[in-house]
Amino acid sequence: MIGGARRQAVPAIAIALVAGIGFGLRSADSSLADPVTALARLQRLATAAATADQALAQLSAVLARALDHARRGAALTVAGTPPPAAELGFAADGLTAGAAEGDAARRALAALAGTAAAVAPGRQVPTLPYGRPELLLIAAQLNASASVATLFVERRRATEMIVSALRDAAAALERDQPAAALVSLGTARVPLALLQAWSERPPLLDYWITIAGNLLDAARGIATATIARDPVAVQAAAARYSAASKAARGADNALAVSIAEEGSAVTNPPLQRLAMAASEAVALRSALQPLVHPGS
Repeated sequence: MIGGARRQAVPAIAIALVAGIGFGLRSADSSLADPVTALARLQRLATAAATADQALAQLSAVLARALDHARRGAALTVAGTPPPAAELGFAADGLTAGAAEGDAARRALAALAGTAAAVAPGRQVPTLPYGRPELLLIAAQLNASASVATLFVERRRATEMIVSALRDAAAALERDQPAAALVSLGTARVPLALLQAWSERPPLLDYWITIAGNLLDAARGIATATIARDPVAVQAAAARYSAASKAARGADNALAVSIAEEGSAVTNPPLQRLAMAASEAVALRSALQPLVHPGS
């Protein structure tokens, strides 16, 4: 009887062992235990990543167009012609119109992060550090820089008009036409006044204005003394002109440096912020590609 019970127990024990071995081999990881579920989760993650990637693509397009206009505006500001305000305005308007894409991209990335937390805990999802408010602020800075750039170009043009007046006056004096020289020198009054009214002008430009003013005064003195037939006064004015001319080359170098620095300073702050925003959007798209294409 005892032997019969033992024989009946053996198959039961064997079945239990087989079942136990089977359960022991099943992975605790549900994704490995259920490949269909794992595939569905990867598809959900890839779909959310693709949505975020598309949102970033639309944002990148807005930023790239604005950046292109802003860079052209900055280049025109330094060059001086044509007026740069239009390009900077195009950049600001485009950024304002497309600023909502910033919030859309942030929402899409937040949704992706939520999906990743649910289906792939521990998976890192990048975030966008800016949105519509920050882009509107950059647009406002671009609009402000457009006005400043226009004034800067006017001031740059003023320096060119002064140089032209001096050149024409010198040529007239060489032709012994003092009256014509005075007319040429008269065209420098308005542009010189514009520069002198610049209360916070750069020190290097201030130096150039001083030298240019000395040249204008000396050339005017030569012309006036020539008309008055006063050789002593002509000689004194010529000496002043010669002294100012010796400093003119250094003054011209100072002017070139000042123009380059001031022109860049007008547009650099918003341009740099816009370029950084565009770069971040591109970098985020690159970081998402392993999620968008998990099998690649």
